[in-house]
Amino acid sequence: MEINYIILAHKNPAQLKRLIHRLNSVGNYFYVHVDRNCPIEQFEREIDEKDNIFFLRDQQRKTVVWGDFSMVEATLNALLQLKKDRRKGYCILLSGQDYPLKSSADIAKYLSQNNGTHFIDFFNFPYEWDENYLNRITKYKINKSSNRGHFLLLSSVFEKNFYCHETAGKISYLIKTKKFKPLLKIFKKRSFPGNIKPFVGGQWWAFPMETIHKILQFVKMNPGYMKFHHYTLCADEIFFHSILLHIAREENQKIKPSLTYNNWVRKSGPLPVTFTTSDFEELRLAANDKLFARKFDIDKDENVLDLIDNFLLK
Repeated sequence: MEINYIILAHKNPAQLKRLIHRLNSVGNYFYVHVDRNCPIEQFEREIDEKDNIFFLRDQQRKTVVWGDFSMVEATLNALLQLKKDRRKGYCILLSGQDYPLKSSADIAKYLSQNNGTHFIDFFNFPYEWDENYLNRITKYKINKSSNRGHFLLLSSVFEKNFYCHETAGKISYLIKTKKFKPLLKIFKKRSFPGNIKPFVGGQWWAFPMETIHKILQFVKMNPGYMKFHHYTLCADEIFFHSILLHIAREENQKIKPSLTYNNWVRKSGPLPVTFTTSDFEELRLAANDKLFARKFDIDKDENVLDLIDNFLLK
């Protein structure tokens, strides 16, 4: 089975090289998006482009800002390249800080046994959405800079929570910084596109290429959907989920949880957890029903990848 990996990378070229090496086999293709903030040359020195390894180039590359629509744009550009190259089989979205928990042969076998299944985590709207999730689609996300977390959420004038001292401070900031275009958004109520229901979930997924074509067709035919998400906080956790559930429910498609394991519940330290050697037992157990894990950082601990190679990928 042909497997097409989209990898979103922004650091550690040597780690990306190791990831691709572990997944590389006949029938596997790699489309790498390197953040425009990073010199692509350092990745090119580590990884040679071959018949099955490609870097997105020029305008295909986006300056990715955390929680911004640019993450979706980077992914869409890779999907368009897959379509142009007439890829078949499966498409799997990974980050450069992912690593397999199964061998490439086992991954191919699993996908063949579950051919046609979509793998993604999602939650229903509205019952499983708390206020933080609802804010993503009811408020406008406006970047103050490209720094992580440096943004504001602004309601429209038609929302009750617009009328407070906090809103006045946000408007004052936008005026002082001459961000007049996003400021004008407050005069339009923010409503999710009416022809589709919103769903939210984890960013990482695996879809059959037939579904990728349907997603791209939906995006092409619904420019308002794209426009809406330019102001969505963490659009990468809503954009594809909502389209997929729209398609899948119409066609009675099978959906299973994401193939990527991560830990968002540990009570100490930044999340998701960056795994180290002390987490190997957790990863070993995760390998019972997951094919990948994130995240890892060789600057912090590369030995955990050696343990995975020696004990899980044999």
